[in-house]
Amino acid sequence: MLRDNAHIFRRMWATDGWAKMQPDALTGPHSPCWLHPRDDAAASQPASTYFEETLSGKYCPMNWYEGNPGILGLRGRPPTFSEDAPALFGADEDIGAYCQDKMKRDYGLTPSNAFGHAGNCVAANLNILNVFTDRVPYNICRNMEWQVCAMKGEVPSQGSNAVLLATEPNSLDPKPGSRRPLGRCSGWRPPNGPTGGFGYTNDDIYYIETCLFDQLCTNGADIFRNRQNDQPFNCEFSHERFLELEQILSEPAVDVEDSPECAEVNG
Repeated sequence: MLRDNAHIFRRMWATDGWAKMQPDALTGPHSPCWLHPRDDAAASQPASTYFEETLSGKYCPMNWYEGNPGILGLRGRPPTFSEDAPALFGADEDIGAYCQDKMKRDYGLTPSNAFGHAGNCVAANLNILNVFTDRVPYNICRNMEWQVCAMKGEVPSQGSNAVLLATEPNSLDPKPGSRRPLGRCSGWRPPNGPTGGFGYTNDDIYYIETCLFDQLCTNGADIFRNRQNDQPFNCEFSHERFLELEQILSEPAVDVEDSPECAEVNG
């Protein structure tokens, strides 16, 4: 899928989150996100800058909850955890349920809507990606930055490179009609769609995350195997495989209009 330049995975890298990347766009919301500094979409940079900074973990120390209400969302102030906080991946609703269950089971805490999705996970000593700031807007470039940090154990307070999976990757079925079909506007998306329609929605993000684990970790195929008792995954990160991914994504994508538009918002 990653190597298919007409696949949805290749149009998910637009500068504006949830927009469709256009292969020939060098500026604007549909241009590749790696062509712009993370905090200035109007400026330009060589694509190599993005990949070099991601590989080096330059931005791993940032607060990946920036933009959330209250102290949780302060710039430059990652949250304080009471113990090591593994990075958690999965479909949105599964992440929410996982954090709430861990709050109750391990800490005797009652989940609260007042905490929000991110606050419940922090209370459960779990790291998730939950950026809501206009300073560094969310897109798949930010998503891969965070994922690479997690693979290497460099997310603030992560403690090790152990990651947890709220949704079992071997449960994913990309076919139309499945619970979470790939490329069919499944899962949450912003209420106001991007100009030109959606390029992907939240369920598609977990698909590309699992494939990036498979690409970037020499043991990546292990995430698709049956795991017992919530066993964590420890990525054996490969510098060489990351450079290979850069080459793959640098190949021009083919714009295929095969994804239906999202008519309304899913919860």
